[in-house]
Amino acid sequence: MIAAEIAGANAVADRLQSMPERIAARLAVVMAGLGLELRELVQESMVASGLQSRSGRLAQSIEVEIDETSVAAGIDTAAVPYAAIQEYGGTTRAHVIEAINAGALRFQLGGRMIFAKRVMHPGSVVPARSFLGTALAELAPDARGAIADAAFTEAQA
Repeated sequence: MIAAEIAGANAVADRLQSMPERIAARLAVVMAGLGLELRELVQESMVASGLQSRSGRLAQSIEVEIDETSVAAGIDTAAVPYAAIQEYGGTTRAHVIEAINAGALRFQLGGRMIFAKRVMHPGSVVPARSFLGTALAELAPDARGAIADAAFTEAQA
């Protein structure tokens, strides 16, 4: 699984455990809101980074885990194996592509329509199109402020 989370969450969690219950309840509400915002930012970041949606599987596979002290976003790379190479970039090796669900592959080459049972793909260099890291970096300042406001507001009540 590709996952990203805010650094220092364990220290914050330890500190929050000792706070009054009303602060914990307020923070749980804030964390739920941050989780929804993080999901939206990840999806927006996918578009901004140049990822094109064909099936929507990558966007639908975003998993946001929320509890009263943390928000984490990730994608199950077993379900969407191409997620990691999109986030971090990389290369693919040369490989054979074969027609499985049809009688032949069809593609255009030099203005001509080509039909083939199998072709040799030469491999690719895929640039990094960070969507998780970018979304977390964008959310971090607002998240810090929202968490501080929730704790301060409740502490004053």
